[in-house]
Amino acid sequence: MWNRENGVTEDRPMAITKEHLGLAGWLSIANAIFTIPAIVMSFFLESMEGTGARLPQAILIIVSLGLFIYILLSLKQLLHSRFQFHDVDIYISYLLWGNISLSLFHLLSLVSKEFELAVGILSILAYIFFGILSIMFATRLLRLPYSLYGLLKPYCYITIGGGACFITIILFPVGILAGAVTDVILGIIFFRAAEEPPSPSEILGTPIE
Repeated sequence: MWNRENGVTEDRPMAITKEHLGLAGWLSIANAIFTIPAIVMSFFLESMEGTGARLPQAILIIVSLGLFIYILLSLKQLLHSRFQFHDVDIYISYLLWGNISLSLFHLLSLVSKEFELAVGILSILAYIFFGILSIMFATRLLRLPYSLYGLLKPYCYITIGGGACFITIILFPVGILAGAVTDVILGIIFFRAAEEPPSPSEILGTPIE
């Protein structure tokens, strides 16, 4: 943003709109509802052969990835614009690129059966990696000097618990359930943020047309 007083460019957070927050909230809730049926359907489709089974699997992978990216980037923008909090940016980047990479490998495994075993091993390692990242992300997010609309601790503690479940591998299903719960909590956070007016710093950060 251009500062007229001293003639320099300042890096101010871009405001997040009420419509954006509302959409992010609904997509978070949808992702929570979509997660468990999607996993069950994925296991079912993996037992089938032919293009008819691979296409729905590919769609599930792409939809899940799209929801994950939009929701996580929306959380990042909310933290920037409303709270000027950047401490979890690196963890969000790792989670995003990790999920994108894993999704691409899953798509490749649908095209070539030679990738199936490698993707299976990679998936186990990825869940351990994501579990560790989730714990680090949530632990750092707890440093936010605001209550995140009263839901900071529930969101972070359940995220930490879910991450620990992924690390054990055996408790993977519990981790999936914990992830669905955190999506619901995140949806509520977005809805509550949409109900509140933007802060003065966010208003100042809005680009002048």
